[in-house]
Amino acid sequence: MLSMDNLDNFPKENRDFSDGHLSGSFLKSIVEFFKTAYEKLSKEQRTFFLIFSALVVFSSVFFHPSYDRLKSQVASLGDQQGTNQDGLDGLNAQTQRKYVSSIIELNTASIEELQTLPGIGPSKARAIVEYRKQHPFTKPEDLMNVPGIGQKTYEKLKERIKVENMDTQVQNNAVQNVTTIEKENKNTAIKQKDNEIQLTQMRLQNEKININTATLEELQKLPGIGPAKAQAIIDYRTFNGPFKNIEEIKNVKGIGEKTFEKLRDLITVH
Repeated sequence: MLSMDNLDNFPKENRDFSDGHLSGSFLKSIVEFFKTAYEKLSKEQRTFFLIFSALVVFSSVFFHPSYDRLKSQVASLGDQQGTNQDGLDGLNAQTQRKYVSSIIELNTASIEELQTLPGIGPSKARAIVEYRKQHPFTKPEDLMNVPGIGQKTYEKLKERIKVENMDTQVQNNAVQNVTTIEKENKNTAIKQKDNEIQLTQMRLQNEKININTATLEELQKLPGIGPAKAQAIIDYRTFNGPFKNIEEIKNVKGIGEKTFEKLRDLITVH
């Protein structure tokens, strides 16, 4: 019967375990030991021994992961970690960019822009706008004068606000005022011109122009009648005689039904 007690039969000089490996003589003794033990085994024991040995070899060959497969798995894991790290770096960068904001000018920012400041909601944004209408900001610290905005809120947003030089603001306001005045003057001139046209039409209605005797300048006072048409009217009455009725003016080249409708109440032949 094979027993571990039989190991005591090995000579001590062959039991060399130094340097982490067995000596050559010890290996030979092991081989001889198993050979002798195998010969002493019964037929059934030998069959079991062979089957067990075959199973050990089979499992080591077919179930033990190969070096190449382990290497590829390690490389794949490294690539996956690298991809995850790149994704995290990209996400961190996006997150950082999300919170990078521009500096806001307190005297010109809209309500929507003011609401991007930390701690500033719709009501405080409107309060800032109302305050600056009466008291334009001269420095960022003036923001604490707005109702509802104290030292703590100011500390949160002081890096995000600025106040331009007042001289620059005054200059910009002056330019805006000049532009506004120019627009108003232009609108006023247009209105005056319209009024003059209306007054002229009213006078013409009271004093109709006689198309048989009117001069070139008088004819041009009529709506839709310029120098060319005024001359055409004079030429027509010169060659054809005086107009017998106002409808006859439609026979003049360039004067149609639409123009006649404008002239109907402003002209006469008597």
